[in-house]
Amino acid sequence: MAAKEKLEAVLNVALRVPSIMLLDVLYRWDVSSFFQQIQRSSLNNNPLFQYKYLALNMHYVGYILSVVLLTLPRQYLVQLYLYFLTALLLYAGHQISRDYVRSELESAYEGPMYLEPLSMNRFTTALIGQLVVCTLCSCVMKTKQIWLFSAHMLPLLARLCLVPLETIVIINKFAMIFTGLEVLYFLGSNLLVPYNLAKSAYRELVQVVEVYGLLALGMSLWNQLVVPVLFMVFWLVLFALQIYSYFSTRDQPASRERLLFLFLTSIAECCSTPYSLLGLVFTVSFVALGVLTLCKFYLQGYRAFMNDPAMNRGMTEGVTLLILAVQTGLIELQVVHRAFLLSIILFIVVASILQSMLEIADPIVLALGASRDKFWERFLFMSYLWLRNSEKSQ
Repeated sequence: MAAKEKLEAVLNVALRVPSIMLLDVLYRWDVSSFFQQIQRSSLNNNPLFQYKYLALNMHYVGYILSVVLLTLPRQYLVQLYLYFLTALLLYAGHQISRDYVRSELESAYEGPMYLEPLSMNRFTTALIGQLVVCTLCSCVMKTKQIWLFSAHMLPLLARLCLVPLETIVIINKFAMIFTGLEVLYFLGSNLLVPYNLAKSAYRELVQVVEVYGLLALGMSLWNQLVVPVLFMVFWLVLFALQIYSYFSTRDQPASRERLLFLFLTSIAECCSTPYSLLGLVFTVSFVALGVLTLCKFYLQGYRAFMNDPAMNRGMTEGVTLLILAVQTGLIELQVVHRAFLLSIILFIVVASILQSMLEIADPIVLALGASRDKFWERFLFMSYLWLRNSEKSQ
């Protein structure tokens, strides 16, 4: 049961990260400048430019959809991802069928397949691919009616029956239309599901607000969405992608000084929006929490977890970073200036972590006189002096 709960917690975070990434992308995308560039270019007569206001409205619709995906209950979110995976599998089946028909037209061989090894190989490969797609679709949708996903096997069946190639092209188009009609029927049968879900969610929100108030509602959403962990994972994904994009475009290994500059610039690139800045804040908070927890474990052992006060939770460092970033206008700066300012802010955060470590170590060092272990007493005292010297150097 514990493993199942952990898996559900991981899914609850992992499935919501793409919605925050979509919000981040929408915030970075300037629709007006995008269409101005199209107007200045040779694509002035592009149909995309003619629907400028539609694209502007779709930009805001994207925000709404991202928020909806972010706040969906976990079971509905899992179902939505499964439907999306099924759509991708159906598209893969369409691609397999189209490539097979194209290769058969290029070969222009209409005889029995067992007489032509290349034709037999193409047929076998396409058949195995279609069987895998149909099996995966039936497993994802949890249905035994595998024929619902096997429309793209009709061209293979027609080729097996020695149907002319021109007719196979028509059969392939029919299979594509049939699959599209299935998708439209599924969407039409579930058309009222978003409305009913929004209606029930609104009714529950009204009941919670009337009974407990807005603060309780906010705390409930905060706990259900696991906001700190969610934003931390989102920022770590951004940071990993930034590091990967840098090293994938560089052939020579970077020097030590270059690595430090790369580290700062990568962090600066990953805090250019309010969402990524919040991700950095929560990441710093968790890093500070980990450092302070290790400090307490180093000083007290397992007793530190038995008597754990409410202070020194790492939020002080995160709030410090957020306040300094807002006051200095960190998001609005260029990347180089942002990296330089981040080096100063992170220096202040490190000083705050050292101060918190001293607050943890002070009562323990004062109680060393009652300890019978002289070696451990000297060792802790030397560690305490090192912390003091580090704070003074800061």
